[in-house]
Amino acid sequence: MPDTTTWRERFEVEQQRHRDLLEEISASARRRAAALEEGVAELGNKSAVARAVGIDVSAVRRSIREYGTATLRPPNSPTTTA
Repeated sequence: MPDTTTWRERFEVEQQRHRDLLEEISASARRRAAALEEGVAELGNKSAVARAVGIDVSAVRRSIREYGTATLRPPNSPTTTA
């Protein structure tokens, strides 16, 4: 059965899928950082969390720094300042 959509239509569908997946990845990264922050609160420091989950402490630091609750912007806030 031949494909009845044009390459442009297929491109747009895939472009939307790509955007949706990027949003999911970002949401997952925020949830992961929140879990790591809870681990720090429970275990006392990032090194202990890294040992507990088997990842490098720099990955814990980076995740919390980039996606943690202290770095979240309010919803609908501009991404640049004037």
